[in-house]
Amino acid sequence: MLDKSELDEELLKEIASVGGGYGAKIEGYMSEMRRIRKAVSYLKLRIERERNVPTLSMRLLVRLRRRFYSLREKAIEQRRYLIIYREALGLLKHREVFEIYNIEEIRL
Repeated sequence: MLDKSELDEELLKEIASVGGGYGAKIEGYMSEMRRIRKAVSYLKLRIERERNVPTLSMRLLVRLRRRFYSLREKAIEQRRYLIIYREALGLLKHREVFEIYNIEEIRL
């Protein structure tokens, strides 16, 4: 049987792992959004250079934009969950969360 100090330590580890899970997901989404932004920039330059607009490049551009905005929504949702989680723990100021996970700064 666990004593109180061991139980408290286990609870703190569990709390940290859940909160960290949200952060890891947000970071992953943001990283993918940055990669898509680079790919979209490359495709835009390619389209501008060619006289005839390449159909495949346009299709890929549309798919990448859809994927980008889907990832953005998922990242915002995970940030919302993180804020709800923090509020459940009694943390009511979330400025740091918005500074660390500034999803809005990543634009196409």
